[in-house]
Amino acid sequence: MVRRSAAPLASSGDVLHLIRAGEAVTRAEIGRVTGLSRPAVALRVSELLDRGLVVEDTEGPSTGGRPPARLAFNAQGGVVLVASLGAGRTQIAVCDLAGTALSTAEVTIDVERGPDVVLPLLMDTWESLLADRPAAQVRGVGLGVPATVEFAAGRTESVRVMASWTGLVIPPIIAERFPVPVFVDNDVNVIAIGEHHAAYRGEVDDLLFVKVSTRIGAGVISGGQIMRGALGAAGEIGHIPVRDGGGVLCRCGSVDCLDSVASATAMLRVLRERGRQVSGLADVVALVRAGDAETMAVIRDAARKLGEVVASAVNLLNPAVVVLGGDLAETFQPLVSGVREVVYRRSTALATRNLRIEPSRLGPGAGVTGCALMVLANILAPEAVDASLSAEPRVTVF
Repeated sequence: MVRRSAAPLASSGDVLHLIRAGEAVTRAEIGRVTGLSRPAVALRVSELLDRGLVVEDTEGPSTGGRPPARLAFNAQGGVVLVASLGAGRTQIAVCDLAGTALSTAEVTIDVERGPDVVLPLLMDTWESLLADRPAAQVRGVGLGVPATVEFAAGRTESVRVMASWTGLVIPPIIAERFPVPVFVDNDVNVIAIGEHHAAYRGEVDDLLFVKVSTRIGAGVISGGQIMRGALGAAGEIGHIPVRDGGGVLCRCGSVDCLDSVASATAMLRVLRERGRQVSGLADVVALVRAGDAETMAVIRDAARKLGEVVASAVNLLNPAVVVLGGDLAETFQPLVSGVREVVYRRSTALATRNLRIEPSRLGPGAGVTGCALMVLANILAPEAVDASLSAEPRVTVF
């Protein structure tokens, strides 16, 4: 065990970090790692115990005499409220401090109805999911929205897409009802965070998640961290123009964007233009199962266009794995196969040498998981814990 100087690890937040990481789980180990005195360690551990962030766990190994009590992070020491908004479907949950969903709900709502409709619905649902849990247990809120988000401010920058949300700073609105830290990010970013952490962490550090659903977007994990870009616009592959798009006007104002020619919305439009009676993906699935050649051709064309854009992203980012998620990717295996074929053919040999292209391992639950992890990474950071300990009154351990 490496001893660290007391100066950088002098706070209760730093001690919590050591306990969560398993680097030091007894008072004696904390003292050895940090160089803190016994009274200083006792004070910091007492603060964490009083706030319900740490509990005394099973007895640790002893080198003689009474075994030392082990300390463990208390995932039941509070909850976070999360929601992953899609263009038409929203998943809402209450999670513990380990990111595990305790109660969930799914609602169908058009985000284009605007924040005045959507945000009150979210908050009402959180209230319902909390049930008898005291409000003091809520420690943070996380929200993923299908728009470009300036993360530091929690401001949506949507332009023509989700126009009624443009320039909206969301955290203060939610904090009026839930006075805790509120974090907002692009919906595909939080899905990428969830997919990487829950399904690929320790396996790969560079991952490209592509959501193919009502709309198309991407989340980039680079070096194990989400890459948002200077203004939150990283991953907007849905607005890259493609060749042979047919001159389709995109919602963003450009022509032949990937989103306008290969998304679920685009696929339904093309099938209707070709005389197929389809109101949603269920109808498309029925046509595929019936062996409808026209439908299969539309799916293959979408896969080609998507594959060409993903191939460029692979050349640029060199991910270890490309994960395809969203309703289309989860429903149509030929779409995944088609993208894989195009990427391996059009990307460089080096970029594809060990590249894997596979469907999402988490499925629809990745958004809720990612939102929870986004909140926890911020509210459990040492500096945030220290700030909360100095500001909050002592509470009973839950």
